Amino acid sequence: MAARPIVIVLHQLGFGGATKAVLDQAAMFSRDGREVLVATLDDSPAQAARVEELHASGLLPAAVRILNVHEEHCLGSVAAPVSEAPSGWLRKRVRRERLGRVESTLAEERFVESGHDSHGDYRREFDGTGDLLTFTRLHKTGAIKHINYYENAIRVRRDQYLNGVPHVRSLYDANGAQTREMFLAKNGFCYAQRWLDAGTGRGIGVYVADRQSGEVVRHSGIPAWHVAWLQSVVDSFSIAPYVVAESSSAITKIMGLRSDSAIRMAMMHNSHLTAPFEVNSPLRPDYEATFNRMSELDAFLVLSERQRGDMVTRIGAEDVMTVVPNVLRFPEIAEVERDVKLVSVVSRLAPQKSLHEAIHAFSLVLRDVPDARLEIYGGGPSKRELESLVEDLGLRSSVTFEGRTKEPLKVMARSLCTISTSEWEALPLSIAESLGVGTPVVAYDCLYGPSTLIKNEETGFVVPRGDRSELAGAILKLLQNPALSQRLGEAGREDVKSTLDEEAVLARWQEAFGWADQRFSARNLQD
Repeated sequence: MAARPIVIVLHQLGFGGATKAVLDQAAMFSRDGREVLVATLDDSPAQAARVEELHASGLLPAAVRILNVHEEHCLGSVAAPVSEAPSGWLRKRVRRERLGRVESTLAEERFVESGHDSHGDYRREFDGTGDLLTFTRLHKTGAIKHINYYENAIRVRRDQYLNGVPHVRSLYDANGAQTREMFLAKNGFCYAQRWLDAGTGRGIGVYVADRQSGEVVRHSGIPAWHVAWLQSVVDSFSIAPYVVAESSSAITKIMGLRSDSAIRMAMMHNSHLTAPFEVNSPLRPDYEATFNRMSELDAFLVLSERQRGDMVTRIGAEDVMTVVPNVLRFPEIAEVERDVKLVSVVSRLAPQKSLHEAIHAFSLVLRDVPDARLEIYGGGPSKRELESLVEDLGLRSSVTFEGRTKEPLKVMARSLCTISTSEWEALPLSIAESLGVGTPVVAYDCLYGPSTLIKNEETGFVVPRGDRSELAGAILKLLQNPALSQRLGEAGREDVKSTLDEEAVLARWQEAFGWADQRFSARNLQD
């Protein structure tokens, strides 16, 4: 029997650690000789450019196919662009029947205000009678982000733009409630539209148009449309493929596939818990439907044994859950001179990462090693708050924000150690990469990643979450003994290579596929 194809399903090809893990999986499966297809569900028309970039960078082999539900439904939309009615056209046509000649002429005139607010640059357009016609929000580049259209000072429409072309149009009623969301091809053709109940905001149907056949198919909602499309993708294979969903919304959608058409697997790249991220904390609401229907899956994969144990205790489904870590690339980097006074963080600047803890702990470090430095790489919503904290603590000369970097491994390789202070992590890429280049990590013991990757006092230090003194003390041990840092780093690299290199991770996947095959076969024999 031929090897089963693999279909990976996720919402979008983003730029974070989870997307990188998925891309590494796809590349690994392709190198192993598998047919691999990645199916995405978001409505951004920028995916084609993103895929080109991934192929060019070598992150995604050319043999891996990428399909997107919106792009596939755009393929038949090849007619000439639909002409756009001038802004305010409907209202002005009505007004011309009622207004005198002078006032009607004033309504034809256009006046533009350009300005800037906390969200960026904008333009407002008025007519000669003072009526607001449009509000245009601009990107930093000057390109249009979206345009709001107004009738009698009430927003009736919003067009979201990409590369100068509207791709999503929203319509509103007189009370400002959204009534329709329309998905547009580059030529203006509406290939799908979602109708909403103005009172509740809930979807009441999705209508998908096929321009070639002239037919419209109604689905009960966006999820039903996505399931129908995924079913058509699965049915295109001669044998049932492995379908691996890798985001919360994708998991419930693959559960809608015919049970005999695919081996349905799911992978969780994050914690199953919410704040305060302790063992008995509430479960994540976006996974509630999945946790209630685990028996419908042939395998549910998590990244560590510790997380699997806790989930089995809380949720059950022991016969469905298994463990497969993310694969880690070990690229050879040029020899980098280590700076024995440098500590670094490479991370999103987001609340989950709790980087204020790293800054407070480093202020304690500076009491004993005043010439030590902390460099923070990354961007995100917490940046201003963290910069203010550095200012308030008087650390500007010792703690710097370096922005995003295209060479995170080089940053880590030249650091004495890296820091992780997250509230939760599943299997953090930054820790694995730091160990992979031979740099030890000092981390809070959050659930679940740090203690999975770091062997305390052997490849780094894991200290109780929230204990700034312990965190500072571990950093000081390394600053005061660079030889210890070198020794822990070398041990860390050997350790993660033994568990996260491609050969080791592929073997775990083969076990998971075998596990899922057995459940799939048993279920279909019963049917």
